[in-house]
Amino acid sequence: MTKSLQKIEHARLQFLEQGNMVEGVVNVTIAQSWQRSLNNGINAYAPLSTTTLATTELEKKRSKNHLLLTQATPEITTLYEQIAHSYSMVALTDAEGVILHSEGQHMLTDLAPSAILSPGYSWGENERGTNAIGTAIVEKQAVAVQGAEHFVEQLHGFSCYAVPIFGPNQQLLGTLNVSNAFSAHQQHTLALVKMAAQQIENRIFRACHQGPVQLHFHTSADFVGSAWEGMAVFSRLGELLAINRNGLTLAALDHVPSHFEAMFRPSFKQVCSQAGDSILKLSLSNGDTIHGTLRIESDTSNTSPRVTSIRSSHAVTSNPLLASKSNDPRITEILAQAKLVMNQDIAILIQGETGVGKELLASAIHHSSTRAQGPLIAINCAALPEGLIEAELFGYEEGAFTGARQKGSQGKIEQADGGTLFLDEIGDMPLLLQARLLRVLQERSITPLGGSKAKKLDFAVISATNQKLQEKVASGAFRKDLYYRLNGISLTLPPLRERKDLLGIVHNIMEAQGAGSLDIHDDVIQLFRQHPWPGNIRQLHNVLKTMLALAAGNPLRRQHLPPGFMDELGSHVSEQAQTNTTAITTGSIDDITNEAVKLALQHHEGNISAAARELGMSRNRFYRKLKALGLA
Repeated sequence: MTKSLQKIEHARLQFLEQGNMVEGVVNVTIAQSWQRSLNNGINAYAPLSTTTLATTELEKKRSKNHLLLTQATPEITTLYEQIAHSYSMVALTDAEGVILHSEGQHMLTDLAPSAILSPGYSWGENERGTNAIGTAIVEKQAVAVQGAEHFVEQLHGFSCYAVPIFGPNQQLLGTLNVSNAFSAHQQHTLALVKMAAQQIENRIFRACHQGPVQLHFHTSADFVGSAWEGMAVFSRLGELLAINRNGLTLAALDHVPSHFEAMFRPSFKQVCSQAGDSILKLSLSNGDTIHGTLRIESDTSNTSPRVTSIRSSHAVTSNPLLASKSNDPRITEILAQAKLVMNQDIAILIQGETGVGKELLASAIHHSSTRAQGPLIAINCAALPEGLIEAELFGYEEGAFTGARQKGSQGKIEQADGGTLFLDEIGDMPLLLQARLLRVLQERSITPLGGSKAKKLDFAVISATNQKLQEKVASGAFRKDLYYRLNGISLTLPPLRERKDLLGIVHNIMEAQGAGSLDIHDDVIQLFRQHPWPGNIRQLHNVLKTMLALAAGNPLRRQHLPPGFMDELGSHVSEQAQTNTTAITTGSIDDITNEAVKLALQHHEGNISAAARELGMSRNRFYRKLKALGLA
């Protein structure tokens, strides 16, 4: 137990027993929360209730918070991938502190009953005392609560970090929280949660506010395009339609103005004449400089808003496949095959591990094909809401459901008409639904729920999976006829650890993040080369994104690696070493690879004893190996 932890526990006990606070031990936020918890009659020593909402009530809350859930899910997945190896869980709550969605709670069931970590459980401060979620809601700011800072003793084994999420009108929507074992807490966790929460706010803002003129800005040019940028949407006449929280802060505004020229100089007309990808310089009324990019959408008043939105969000280049280059021969072959079949009405099945870029390849194929002007409709077959799968896919007619929209709803498959239907995670589609999907693919028509008339459709089909579909077919979990319908040609993307173009991928990601000129230290690249990358390119993207945030414009160094990266690397090296030494006689280390020895030493920052222990050899033998390698 550290000295600071002892002080916190002592201060808490004194507060509970005597009612007075020892100054300087806990911060003001925790102290005020302790006082509220005491005033609310929270029993600091009793176990927490394990009661959760009934399924119907939880579904009502999820329905009410549909926008928050849909926009938060991608960022939750990204965040969890960053911390998945540090015994942590991620939770999204509503504005009252009720968990709507969680990932990784199984990691912490040794510390507390699973119910209190699961969807439907309420973490309101008035019920649970000082805790990150409840206290962040009360304070409306990011809160970290570690160990004995929790009011209830049962929670002292946790470290928790919660950040409030605000909507487009500055209303509190919920919180994003990471909890882990106090013994395994990481110093960068709160920064990661803040970044993910900011991304969620940005997603919600973009989903709610779209306009013909969009300004992205920041006081530093390096942060334009980052999670921390300001965003403002204007009409074609310069009227302010919406601005995000960051934008109000960066523009030093205490109220929402009505027009561009009440915020910036030069005039709206002058700035519009400079619109494009280059960074503009604007002036605030107080004379400070703002950097930004202005994007003006084409006048699309005669086209469908839904299709226009989908096209514009992907229109990066006229032919992504032709522009794609790789030094990896397997990728070159895959791209060549895709170019040959993409306009031949041949179903394409993309296979590969999670995170290898299946959805990116699907997008490139679509936008390089003759259907590029049509929509690309992606359906995650593993994430379709249970009980609403058919309505999501096939749509429904007026009156098909109680409380349904008066005019019904168009399904995802119909939305793909004239474009491409991308069936992601197709291996997870329920068996009963596979038969209906097969019929749609054969007949190229759908009948919405509650309807009697079939609608003819025209779309290309791309599907993707990280599972071995042939094995699922053999076991009866996937229809053989559907498998052959989807598998016109199979393109298998290799995992990142087998790619020959790692540096090129790193460069592309850095360029996309607007940091192509930043340096990465050689020891980081070496660690990248040795990492197993179970999350593949998606994991690499998340690691680099996190490092850029933590480095704040400086060269990327080892200390900027996210929590869990070195633990995952160390486990991989240890497993390799154990495999290599299985058949070695006692006292021999000849078959332990030089690379494993070097990495173990790097992992433990020169600590020979710790590195030797990781590889399962004596310190003397490890030292002799280093001397043989010229490292000692």
